Amino acid sequence: MGPLARSRACSLLLVLLTTLRPLSALALAEPTATLPVTVRATATPAEVTIGDRIRYSVEVSAAADTEVVIPVLSGQVGDFSIIDFGDVPARRENGRTIVTRWYTLTTFTAGDHLIPAPKVQYRVPGESLQEAAGEEVLVGVTSLLAADPKAADIRDVKGPEEPPVDWRPYAVLAGAVAVLALTVAGLYLALNRPRRERTVPPPPAHEVAFAALERVRRQDYVGQGEFGAYFVELTRIVRRYLEDGFRLRAPEMTTEEFLTATASDPQLAAGHRRLLADFLAQADLVKFARVVPTLPEAQAAYEAARRFVDDTRPDRAHQPAAEVQHAAA
Repeated sequence: MGPLARSRACSLLLVLLTTLRPLSALALAEPTATLPVTVRATATPAEVTIGDRIRYSVEVSAAADTEVVIPVLSGQVGDFSIIDFGDVPARRENGRTIVTRWYTLTTFTAGDHLIPAPKVQYRVPGESLQEAAGEEVLVGVTSLLAADPKAADIRDVKGPEEPPVDWRPYAVLAGAVAVLALTVAGLYLALNRPRRERTVPPPPAHEVAFAALERVRRQDYVGQGEFGAYFVELTRIVRRYLEDGFRLRAPEMTTEEFLTATASDPQLAAGHRRLLADFLAQADLVKFARVVPTLPEAQAAYEAARRFVDDTRPDRAHQPAAEVQHAAA
């Protein structure tokens, strides 16, 4: 079998898998509707070329009075890199709550790739924390060279082009005029500005956060068994630090909304966002899912909050990505 025949056979197999998966989902729809939580994952489109963007969606259907904790993926999922993510507003359907989280993925490796099955934790009233999993999603990635065999050929030389206009003399003249205007304006403002009393600037946000964390440590919430209050104080300190230091309106957002906002914020490196996502996810389990942490887990949460503030303070804002990932680990 030649390369072209093998390529067509692989494409036919991928089409069959893509066609049969919705049919199997329809066949299983009736029995799974009675489960407390069901998870369905989709990827659109199912066939792309290298570098194309894929919308990967995880839809969670939960029965009434069921607490659901959806993990936030960041960095990498399977062979794909996560470049963006967000949430679709929740909706009610047949007495169940439907929550959808989407991710924008991409990869530069050709071949058939499986996106791992998503896992969601949930709690039914009166029962312990359980886990529901979706299905793996198959995505085919093809090379541009395979789609166009002539793409690597040497192309003909383009014809002569008109030389561009030399704007440099005009740019130099405009720059000189701008410098003169700024100099005159600066002198005018310096000579005519009102005298003001010198004010003491407020302490940096990271110093305020360190002082607050020290007060929490001295309160000994863990020793008194007040884990809920302990995690509420830790998350409040971290959110206030992000509001003061990075101008993010963290206290007004849910955890999912806040993590979505930080995904596109260049002030936080990927390692910082992963550390923050893990910390907030553990805090949400304690505050909302009533999970009781162990003493080492409670101490680890305190250290994670302190490490996040320490790694993102201004004098470490440009820490190399490798060092941030090592600190997050």
